[in-house]
Amino acid sequence: MADMRMNLVKSLENILLDYMEPDEINEVSDKMIIMLGDCEITKSNNGNEAQCMANENIISLYRGSLTVDGKSVNTIYQYIRIINKLCEFVKKPITEMSVYDIRYFLASEKERGVSERSVENFRSYLSSFFTWLTNEEIIQKNPMRNIKPITYKDEVKKPFTEVEIDKLRSACRTTKERAIIEMLLATGVRVSELTHMEVSDIIPSEFKVYVKHGKGGNSRITYVTPVALEHLNKYLNERPEKDGTALFYNKNHEVLRSGGIRHILHEIAKRSGVTNTYPHNFRKFFACTLSKRGMDIHEIQKLMGHKKITTTLCYIYTEDEQVKASYRKYVS
Repeated sequence: MADMRMNLVKSLENILLDYMEPDEINEVSDKMIIMLGDCEITKSNNGNEAQCMANENIISLYRGSLTVDGKSVNTIYQYIRIINKLCEFVKKPITEMSVYDIRYFLASEKERGVSERSVENFRSYLSSFFTWLTNEEIIQKNPMRNIKPITYKDEVKKPFTEVEIDKLRSACRTTKERAIIEMLLATGVRVSELTHMEVSDIIPSEFKVYVKHGKGGNSRITYVTPVALEHLNKYLNERPEKDGTALFYNKNHEVLRSGGIRHILHEIAKRSGVTNTYPHNFRKFFACTLSKRGMDIHEIQKLMGHKKITTTLCYIYTEDEQVKASYRKYVS
């Protein structure tokens, strides 16, 4: 394929980073390449094109470096997304970006309503990127050295209540919707892990679930409840025979991706009136439920696939009344 056609595909990929999952973008890119076929595309030669090419080459090298370092697809997606946002905002070669340029970008993100915590994440991604540029001697001076971490207040996010879970279940209209809800509640898996799951990964006789595509390429075992199995089997028995070995498919008989599951959850949320229906809230409910029922934190960590116990602790929310009751129990 000619360079201009590939540049067009790459530009499209960069735009789609804000709207689609990495796997979905790859599918669109493949179809775009086929559509372009033997088309010939020309573009006037100017400074902006050269600048774009230079930035794309650097970002491509960095993406390769992150892959070699073992970063997950989703982590790489987040890094590249923010770097591209910076390039679109500053509109100059990466090698010429200054402290002011980056500070202005971060301040603008905050000004348009992005939370301080998210802006700090952006700063962290950019810090890693410019440190890499410095280490690779692509730039001489790291502009991020003079940009201090952004302080933010930790918001205590409450998990679903039992009433909200009942509302979500009642709002499901199809066996697929109910099966997705029950699998997220019972297994504690990430949405990306659920989309990669196959029917053969579930051992009903042992209520066991193999998670083969965990974060960072790690695999683990978790478990499923009889209720979740019942609703999953209803969906599997009703779905078209043309669907393959994956657990969930969309209406076009293609494997259901993360974006598709998020859309389904969004629709269920609108019907139920439950406002905090995000994929990670199901993991939070999973962890909190197990903790309330007395499961050891290290066992919860193993089920959730966390490397550090501190990550698991972030998912545990304890009501003030529960703390008060425990206090009375241990001091009396």
